[in-house]
Amino acid sequence: MSAQKLTFFSCDNGDASLIEAHGWVIMTDVNYRADASDEDSDTLDFAPKVRSACNDDKLDIFVLTHPDEDHLSGFGDIFHLGKPEDRDSDPDEGDVLILVDEIWCSEYSANPNYTTDKSKPVLDEIKRRKALQGTQAGNKDGNRLKVLTASSGAKNTLCNGIEWRLLAPNSSEGNIPKAKEGEPKNSSNPASLVFQWTVKIRGRESVFVLAGDSTVDIWERLNKEMTDEQLEWDVLLAPHHCSRHSLGRKAFKNGEEIFEWSDEAYAGINHPRSGKSHVVASSRKFGQKHPPHPEARDKYHKMLAQGGEVTQAVRDRFRCTAGAHGDKPKDVVFNFTASGMTLAVALASPAIGSPATSAAAGGGGYG
Repeated sequence: MSAQKLTFFSCDNGDASLIEAHGWVIMTDVNYRADASDEDSDTLDFAPKVRSACNDDKLDIFVLTHPDEDHLSGFGDIFHLGKPEDRDSDPDEGDVLILVDEIWCSEYSANPNYTTDKSKPVLDEIKRRKALQGTQAGNKDGNRLKVLTASSGAKNTLCNGIEWRLLAPNSSEGNIPKAKEGEPKNSSNPASLVFQWTVKIRGRESVFVLAGDSTVDIWERLNKEMTDEQLEWDVLLAPHHCSRHSLGRKAFKNGEEIFEWSDEAYAGINHPRSGKSHVVASSRKFGQKHPPHPEARDKYHKMLAQGGEVTQAVRDRFRCTAGAHGDKPKDVVFNFTASGMTLAVALASPAIGSPATSAAAGGGGYG
């Protein structure tokens, strides 16, 4: 049997996760960086691991939760952009770029209000594929596109053993207005795709939630509209790199800015399936810049405790891809087994610029 696992790659304050199950390989977001000039860099090269997981240099699905730079940077350093027939199958240097058979994205990513130097290549690729929809070419590997909008949160079947629900954004949340001239760009975070995935091994379900940079308003809405079953998880990727702003919002009281936690958003996220559930922060180390925020981490500890005491055993079920204390960054990996999701002991990826690094490593430049 091929690999059956979920990997959260260490990529600073960014997301890059890989599902390998029942012969399918699905990547959600990417924040691929290069820092080869710094010998002391903790930047890790996960491109060889993605390449090793793919069959014949082809990725089945790439899911873009939303077009923030830390969710799409470096895409073109690993994956092919443009017509599939134009891919160089025998490059003079480095490895052949991986062909993405199908891209999944939101309506906002298919029709964004603005682009940046880092987001434009991926958003142009989505635009290219969108123009082919309804044609014979649009059904070819390397051209397919699925534009998603949440409605009922119904379960969908990808294959025998893999199911998914799209919980957000709905059509209203995905409709982000364009900022007025001279004003800051409106954030795409509320349009983040929120997925609940289920992988079955010998009838045993492993359930995990990947939610991009989803905001407090999204989780308040999900708490009102979705059932416990639709929101439950064995593993949760803490939204927005363990930011407070998925669990509360800034407010003003007596003329001073304060932060108000949302009980409704907390209730929307608080759906661990058991005392073995885990939360993962795909982020930099705690104690530096925000996010990640230690107060948000405390909230996730409380969720994992399920009403009990927050012991060290509970804290150990909260994992950060940057490592803890003086640890080196490393990927966080869970295996799908007949007993459910189990935490694997993962080896660190090689640092970019090390002898083990693929010659194709170019990096996205966003840190």
